[in-house]
Amino acid sequence: MPTLRHSLKLQISLAIALLTALFASSTLYSLHVIDQQHSDSILLQLAGRLQFYEQHFTLQAMRYRENAPRNYASYDRDLRLYFEDLKKTRGELAQIITAFAENHFDRSLTGEPMAMKPHLPRQSQAVARRLAAAWEKFSERLDEHIGPDPQEPRLEWAAEWIGQQDAILEQISDTLLTTLQGDVAARAAKANLVNRLLLAAALIVSIGIAIWFYRRVLTPLAVAVEGFNQVANGDFSYRVPIDRENEIGWLVSSFNRLSDRMDTLRQLLTRLEQGADLEGTLRVLAETLPSLIPVDWIGVLVIGTDGRIHLQKAFSDGKPDPIGQLSFEPDKTLLEECIRNRAPLHISDVKEIAALSESYVFLRRLSELGRRDAVFLPIGNGQAVQGVAVFASRYPGNFRSEHLALLRNLGVLVGISLGRTIQLVENTRLANIGQFASGIVHEIRNPLATISLALEHIRGLEPLPPGAGKRVELASAEVARLERLLADILLYAKPLTLDRQPQDLVELLAETIATGTEDQEGIEIRSAPCPLVPADRDRIRQVLINLVRNAQQASPVGSPVRIRCRPSGAGWVEVEIANQGQVIPQKMLERVFEPFYTSKNRGTGLGLPIVQRIVDAHGGEIELVSDEENGTRAILRLPTAAGAGAAEKNQAAEADENT
Repeated sequence: MPTLRHSLKLQISLAIALLTALFASSTLYSLHVIDQQHSDSILLQLAGRLQFYEQHFTLQAMRYRENAPRNYASYDRDLRLYFEDLKKTRGELAQIITAFAENHFDRSLTGEPMAMKPHLPRQSQAVARRLAAAWEKFSERLDEHIGPDPQEPRLEWAAEWIGQQDAILEQISDTLLTTLQGDVAARAAKANLVNRLLLAAALIVSIGIAIWFYRRVLTPLAVAVEGFNQVANGDFSYRVPIDRENEIGWLVSSFNRLSDRMDTLRQLLTRLEQGADLEGTLRVLAETLPSLIPVDWIGVLVIGTDGRIHLQKAFSDGKPDPIGQLSFEPDKTLLEECIRNRAPLHISDVKEIAALSESYVFLRRLSELGRRDAVFLPIGNGQAVQGVAVFASRYPGNFRSEHLALLRNLGVLVGISLGRTIQLVENTRLANIGQFASGIVHEIRNPLATISLALEHIRGLEPLPPGAGKRVELASAEVARLERLLADILLYAKPLTLDRQPQDLVELLAETIATGTEDQEGIEIRSAPCPLVPADRDRIRQVLINLVRNAQQASPVGSPVRIRCRPSGAGWVEVEIANQGQVIPQKMLERVFEPFYTSKNRGTGLGLPIVQRIVDAHGGEIELVSDEENGTRAILRLPTAAGAGAAEKNQAAEADENT
């Protein structure tokens, strides 16, 4: 995280603030200059008025001397006209000269509003004071010449005195105007210079900020974008260089961490695809996941054919953990909830939860290993859950929300990969069993045939000792059961070959009921016309016989087996075989298609697996559903010729996309 000193946000904010301050200062100063120029203009106007009144003062005195009164009537006229004008002009001059001397100009003098009060420069103010001093002396002598009686002023003496002394005032007034004009011009030049300097400073700072922005922001962003494009194009190993301790560097650092995780996930996916066995897959997870989440123990719990949960493999700190054998029932455990809901389960304190129930066998074992925080992910490569993957840590509450989110996102991938690995191991085991069974079947059939012939021979001997006949019949029945078991094993183990021909399932179902079942009266059939399906007649007949016989064996006495055959959607034909027998528990339903799993005392556990294998080979579907309302239903779906063709096209298209 960048420090405050290196924060790009702070630096950009300061640059914007500096530019704003410069332009604001320039604008405000320009407004100040405008106001100053207006006040200077008022000063010049007042100086002009001062000259005007002085000239008027002198001119009126000169006219009075030229037209001095000859009688009392003329004197009275001059008293009313000249003397009143003299007093008025003298008052105006006194007001203006006082304002200049005191450097105080109000609206009563200027006659207009002012944003800035006029202010005399220093030199002009000095001249104004000289003018005020001269005016004061001039006014005193003028009063002496006018005389003490305002009713009979000596206008002729006053006019003569004004004519003699007014030149001094005019000279100082001219000096004031000239000085004021010079000061105003100098002030305007200074304001213009300052304004230009402010604009130049703003321009220089703007250019500097632009260069800084290009070097510190745009160039690193361009490098970062180039790196982002490299990663977006699939080069997850690319790392963007970091040369700045600011937000961009922090962004690049975060992106590099993201790239690291993406590269780790890519390697994880690649190595998971290459994993061929459970230990190899777990080793990949144990070596890769710790760089993404704080996990130090990884294990796999597998649901066995006996319904119990078995600990298969575990890795601790990246190495195989010799934890030993562990097997327990899933009932009344938290794992049962995880398996049933097919959702991840997080236990933040294993030790505390393990102490809550005696049935929490695995949690206690995990607690004994020193693990406190654990996440359980269901494993499955299809509809059925095959087990649970366990990710644990030594520290309680170590998995934070982001770790749990990542595990949930990886849960499907890891679950499918582990499920595929478990299925591959199971398929390999079953293939080995099948190969072994095929060989052993041939070895057993020959002595079994000899035993059967010997029993037939013994049965033909007369008379047999007491009880010997029952033993012979019992032995013959066991031989027949063994022959059926060997036939089922051989059928399940050897590869299937199909002779597909268009078949009418309604007709084939009726034929199967008529020839392949014993209690035909206990079967109710409802059929609708159906399109032909491409199928191996003998294989599908074997499927139907198995499903019908299972339904008959499960039906209560007097309760019929109901069979429906009808089209199902576009391109499918559906056969539903239902009975009202005892409801099959959900746990058993999930395992009925597993080889050698059976609930019958004398069953082989291969009937339904063989059925599923035949149906899968035809591209069909087989489903077993059981509930209180509808009983148990075996639902067989086979594709018609149109449906099979569409399915093949879809598979080919998917293959092209994958390649």
